[in-house]
Amino acid sequence: MLISGKDNPKLKRLTKLCRSRSFRKSEGVFVIEGLRNCADAVKSYERGLLGITAFFYDSNALKDNGYVPAEAFDAVPDEMRFELAEGLADRVSETKSSQGVFLIAKRLDRELTELDAARTPKILVLNAVKDPGNLGTLLRTADAVGIKAAVMTGECAEVYNPKVVRSAMGCLPRLELYIENDFSAVTGALNDQGVMTCAAVVKGGKSVPGFEFGEKCAVVIGNEARGLSEEDAALCSERITITMRGSAESLNAASAGSIIMWEMLRGDLL
Repeated sequence: MLISGKDNPKLKRLTKLCRSRSFRKSEGVFVIEGLRNCADAVKSYERGLLGITAFFYDSNALKDNGYVPAEAFDAVPDEMRFELAEGLADRVSETKSSQGVFLIAKRLDRELTELDAARTPKILVLNAVKDPGNLGTLLRTADAVGIKAAVMTGECAEVYNPKVVRSAMGCLPRLELYIENDFSAVTGALNDQGVMTCAAVVKGGKSVPGFEFGEKCAVVIGNEARGLSEEDAALCSERITITMRGSAESLNAASAGSIIMWEMLRGDLL
């Protein structure tokens, strides 16, 4: 189906989904943008990891782009495909140079009661990580090192924010995602399942590297500016600190989290 006008209802809905958190939540879907991200999403769709409801693409986006072949999107059924006339993609995207490819997909987050540490013994917990780029990078790193579950808590950035989705680079369907604003409920649920909860703190924790992570273990990363509060750190079973030789007082949340996640999975990666 060709969408040729800016007043098309489907185009308006796509645009609103890109720009409104509340609309994404009420509709139960989110938007994936970009050739590589959308191609990865189609692979997840074929594996049954992601529900896709619509595919929008610029008339020229799939023609010999030299980046992702058009065949990467063949699995999307014809009734879900909507071609955008030239210029319409730029009305949808808030990026400076849109690649003109969008997927609408079903939300992926689960109820915290579904988390099973026997199934996902290594867990990432993000407490009030506000920056979408940091959130997406941390989730991407978790996927890269082999962590299978991530919990967003304490008013984190929205995991379906387009900036998060872009920086996560296709990893969201491969992770079990949980959203629970009450941090104490998260630590309580993990403690009940015998999960070691490791609070990343700037000073005073046990040294990383060298720390012995438990067989069932969660690394807890706090807010970029404030870190974890004393009250929240006290709810965790351990405190860990990255040993630094230079003069920097602390690391960016995404950098610190990436180092700790790699250390937690070191035995599996080497």
